Amino acid sequence: MWFKNLCPYRLLQPFQLSAEELEDKLAAAAFTPCGNLDMQSRGWVAPMGKEGVQLVHAANGAYLLCLREESKLLPASVVREALDARIAEREEKEMRKVRKREREQLKEEIIFELLPRAFTRSRQTYAYIDTVGGWLAVDCGSWRQAEAFTEYLRECLGTLPIAPPATTDAPQSIMTDWLANDRLPHDLELGEEAVFEDPATEGCEIRCKRQDLYADEIKGHLKSGKRIRRLALSWGERLSCVVDADYSLKRMKFGDVIKEAAANSDPQTYAEQFDADFTLLVLELRNLLPRLMELFGGEARGKVA
Repeated sequence: MWFKNLCPYRLLQPFQLSAEELEDKLAAAAFTPCGNLDMQSRGWVAPMGKEGVQLVHAANGAYLLCLREESKLLPASVVREALDARIAEREEKEMRKVRKREREQLKEEIIFELLPRAFTRSRQTYAYIDTVGGWLAVDCGSWRQAEAFTEYLRECLGTLPIAPPATTDAPQSIMTDWLANDRLPHDLELGEEAVFEDPATEGCEIRCKRQDLYADEIKGHLKSGKRIRRLALSWGERLSCVVDADYSLKRMKFGDVIKEAAANSDPQTYAEQFDADFTLLVLELRNLLPRLMELFGGEARGKVA
């Protein structure tokens, strides 16, 4: 149970629901697979998978949720090929041209016939609500996916006052200054990956991987006016990731010291291991997120990110 990416939201009000109350609200939108004629379906499932029953896994003041989405794979090329064949057959048989409205009707009939035989694709998105730290953390690689998750959660709860984090200083300026002036904070270690962009030229960017970011050529990019949008960083031996200027974290890797701590709790069952992993995940991010806000000048609660 280790998040790989993170899009964090600030809770604008204390989260008042208990685990039991949250469970009841999510149960009304529990996941059911796509029916024969459904293009897609989504709903809540147990975070522990087949080993669990509860839709809310509560530990250490945090509630873990899992949203499952299922969609039918019906390629447009397959529909188009079947439609062309159906139109050709009808035009030859009835000796007339198939018009637009009739063409659309035939297309709907074909989709209706193909849906029961279509393959399905599923995706699960995990997130947790930290009632102690005041965060909603979504394990996904883009804010667009995070917004889809939070919108559905809001529909289920009726209200969800949250906002992306905002800081006094711009992360892009702070990370650029770290590298340009060798001012990396003492508790951070520089990785070997960065994305630079030119504020004067839209779409202009340079991506570096497995690169010494202290090298002269990197300093040259900064001197020419480019700014850092993403930067690989490590917090000691506990966590490494790529920090984005939009406050998201990508490719998170928890260090052995963290995972060994979970193993040392001597779990006897899958459920105990899952609970230990989740507890450590929450504790680490409960420390990391405030530190990240501090590094970027402190939170600006009244500011819109």
